[in-house]
Amino acid sequence: MKMLLRAEAMKTQWKIVFLLILLDTFINAVMGVEQLNSLKEFFKPSWTTLYIHSVNLHSMFFYPLYCGILASLLCMYEHRDGGWKLVMGFPGPRHKIFFSKYLVLIGILALVQVVFILGYLIAGVLVGAPGSLPWGTLVYTGLGGWIGILPLAALQLIVSIKVRNFGASLALSVGYVVPNIVLTGFHSSIGAWLPFTIPYYVMMPQTAIYAPRVEPYSLWAITLFTGLVYLLIGRRFFEKRDWL
Repeated sequence: MKMLLRAEAMKTQWKIVFLLILLDTFINAVMGVEQLNSLKEFFKPSWTTLYIHSVNLHSMFFYPLYCGILASLLCMYEHRDGGWKLVMGFPGPRHKIFFSKYLVLIGILALVQVVFILGYLIAGVLVGAPGSLPWGTLVYTGLGGWIGILPLAALQLIVSIKVRNFGASLALSVGYVVPNIVLTGFHSSIGAWLPFTIPYYVMMPQTAIYAPRVEPYSLWAITLFTGLVYLLIGRRFFEKRDWL
């Protein structure tokens, strides 16, 4: 397994990955600061307010979209010139190849969360955000948002393995994410069955005026159930597919 993980890390286009991560962090930090100033008559400026403004687009759009883009990048090498046939020459169970890609994918998604929070902290320091830092919120939403995207990561990896064309895979990812504007308005017990909504349900603080309606127990139960289902489906799909 270590050899597979090392191989996946070597094939990953890290320049593109880091560019995407920095782009997400910069855009959301700038938007957070801009809205902190422009909406101060409606929302009292504070570290929490800055976080609410910053995390809105990140959790609803960028994070689930990046999940699909990164999954496609991880499969791009194999889709070229019969790469899957070479990979299938690995002397071991096929499912280990699927899980190695999944582990690299969720590892990068964890990095996205860490850099996003660092960007938020830097932005808050630069503008002198008043009040105290909401450390509890940062830990819960940062870690929870990562756990919440695990089902989507498994699903997107299945799609990226099946769809050979990067453009088509990207179009599907955008198609999943755009409806979030509407779907996240549903109660979490309904909307969370669509895995691309879960990061928003978890990461948007319930103190926000426009926070979604969330019931934590059902949300985490759905996340656990769908995550396991997509992983099992992905494993079976990978083992049974005719790669020739």
